Amino acid sequence: MTTPAQHDRDLAEGRVARLKQDLRDGLAPPPGDVEAMDELVATAHRLLDAELAYDQAAHRLADAELEARHATTQRAVVWFAAAPVLVPLAAGALVLFEVLSPVWLLVLVPLFAAGLWIGFGPVRRAGNVIRERTRAAWAGAGTAAVLAGALLPWSAAVVCTILAALGVAGTVALLWRESRIP
Repeated sequence: MTTPAQHDRDLAEGRVARLKQDLRDGLAPPPGDVEAMDELVATAHRLLDAELAYDQAAHRLADAELEARHATTQRAVVWFAAAPVLVPLAAGALVLFEVLSPVWLLVLVPLFAAGLWIGFGPVRRAGNVIRERTRAAWAGAGTAAVLAGALLPWSAAVVCTILAALGVAGTVALLWRESRIP
């Protein structure tokens, strides 16, 4: 099913193709009289107008596709932000009840802040911004999973702790990079 913007672009593209063919057909035998030449000039003007309409329709289609990506990303990042917000929140409770060392706050606070920014920060309507926010959301969710593994008492907890610290740095770096995009 095509969208109205795709339909407009396809109609404009067909009109341009038809006018180009009319010009080719009119120029195949050289025009013999002034009326034929005037008709070719009028066709050329219509072709220019049709090409302008095609460019505008293609621009509207690109805007519509970007808007669809923006809306999808805006909805998805809220779900992805749940893990980077809830895991540090639960771990923060463990720090509050002195189950974990306060050193964990160095990882928990930035991840919690990044999760809030991922979920509730505004996403601008630019392709690069949407891409960076999506990457940050994935990185934050992965970091939250690794952090949850670091909090469990098992043999790989040290590796998970290092990976969680790197993941927090990566998530924050992706959000910083997003904020630097003009």
